[in-house]
Amino acid sequence: MRRPLDLQEWLKALSFLGFLLLWGLLVLLWTGSFVRARTITEEHLREVFRQKVLSALPWPEEEIEITRFSAQPLPLKVPDQAVERARLSGTPHPGSNTLLVDYLVKGRLVARVRALGFVEVWVPVVVLKRPLPRGAVLSAADLALERRPLTRLPQDALFDLKEAVGKELRVGLPAGRILRQTQVKVPPLIKRNQIVKIVARSAHLTVVAQGQARQDGCLGEIIRVRNLSSKREIYARVAGPGVVEVTF
Repeated sequence: MRRPLDLQEWLKALSFLGFLLLWGLLVLLWTGSFVRARTITEEHLREVFRQKVLSALPWPEEEIEITRFSAQPLPLKVPDQAVERARLSGTPHPGSNTLLVDYLVKGRLVARVRALGFVEVWVPVVVLKRPLPRGAVLSAADLALERRPLTRLPQDALFDLKEAVGKELRVGLPAGRILRQTQVKVPPLIKRNQIVKIVARSAHLTVVAQGQARQDGCLGEIIRVRNLSSKREIYARVAGPGVVEVTF
């Protein structure tokens, strides 16, 4: 039969238990398990991503939209004293971008989040207000500026009305179509079969004759022209509306 513990033995046992409890608390504090933590949410990271993008891109805030966003791992708990450091991977641009967010305690990395976001930029582009046939010369009344997503635009889209006014359509287009550089051209000053004035110049002499253009020609272009007096075909430079020049 075991002898009951006396008071002194009880005190020793309690002292030992107290020592074990104190040691456990110190271990918890040392490992950080007992430190207060905060939760990192997707909403917070989305705002971090948005601010980084806005500060890096040249377009105004109202033209930039974050259309898709995801982050892993989430939800995430980090110590309250953890410092947040965020950076975009590579050069920010319209389209998919990656955000890396590190959390550090006393310079030591304790967590990292990788976020992916799609950046859309709505920019004004030139569109047709009404359907037009091939060969139509564009006026300001034919055109409008509309906001469209930059990532879905053709590379040669026109962004300025001045780039389109006065140009000729190479193809017929419907209303609402985005206008492209390859779809317009400078209209010729001289049309094929048009009667033109041929100006032949030398250092001391200028001769003028009438001719017929054998092809379209823009300012400065060399085209074939038939001299109506001699019936000969010559090459002349387009000098202006209805005028070609020859140097001899």
